[in-house]
Amino acid sequence: MAIRLEEMHPTLVHLPIALLPFAVAADFLGAVRDDDALRAVGRTAIRAAAAGAVLAAGTGLIAAEEVNEGDARDMLMTHRNLNAAVTATALGMASWRARTERPGALYLASGLAAVGLLGYTAYLGGKMVYGHGVAVKPAGGIYRPGAPTMRASQLGAFVATALVDLFHGVRHMVSEISNGKIVPWLTNSRRLSLPE
Repeated sequence: MAIRLEEMHPTLVHLPIALLPFAVAADFLGAVRDDDALRAVGRTAIRAAAAGAVLAAGTGLIAAEEVNEGDARDMLMTHRNLNAAVTATALGMASWRARTERPGALYLASGLAAVGLLGYTAYLGGKMVYGHGVAVKPAGGIYRPGAPTMRASQLGAFVATALVDLFHGVRHMVSEISNGKIVPWLTNSRRLSLPE
């Protein structure tokens, strides 16, 4: 079984999507019930959620360099940038919980905000694939069809291409954010106007 570079991201996004809400819920219930066991579950789960977010974000940057997003470009940038914020929040939360026995109100509020943002970015990811055909061969969504697959015979090329794509993905994100394109799909005037 071979996996293409752009296929790594959808296999890993489920980690933060499942673990971040679980971690926040465990910590919330642990705080409400004053339950050390639930708080311990929350502390472990937020570490796993943060690690999953890093994997999903990294592979997302790689995937973005491998696909032809066409009309979904603004949506892709918004998805990517908001997920970078979720990843940074999850890492901050994991760091905080590593040093703190009990989650506070700010921690829980940050977690709820991150869960909400994550839900929205997951929606955008689905809309890109199912609504715009991003990375779907029949829709012409593969930008680089000759990219190596993860097979023993191509492992070196696969890793090298992934690292190049990761570098370019970070560079594109920094450049676009620097140019004010933080959430372009949300701020595009066509989407903000009411239908006539």
